[in-house]
Amino acid sequence: MNLLLLSLFAVALWLMFSLYRGHNRKKAELLVPVRSASIVKIHSYKSFGIIATIRFKDEQTPQIGDRLHEEGNIYRITGVVTPDPVKEQPKDTWDCRLVKL
Repeated sequence: MNLLLLSLFAVALWLMFSLYRGHNRKKAELLVPVRSASIVKIHSYKSFGIIATIRFKDEQTPQIGDRLHEEGNIYRITGVVTPDPVKEQPKDTWDCRLVKL
């Protein structure tokens, strides 16, 4: 009987710790700033997910993990395509892989 109570206590303690860690991760993600940008074109591929051409309003290069806001949706950048030097592309426009949050 004591072994059963001890194992139930251990499971309850583990569950509380897991919920605490998950809550802190979500809370930390909300503190990441959202960049000012506009999505020029969205391409949706089954194998890659969302690939979009994005025009950023600041001069910084997009980084993996950056978040942006567009039409009520928040996206996180999971990949950045380096621009082709042969292809003429505006300086502030990038092709990025996105995940909708």
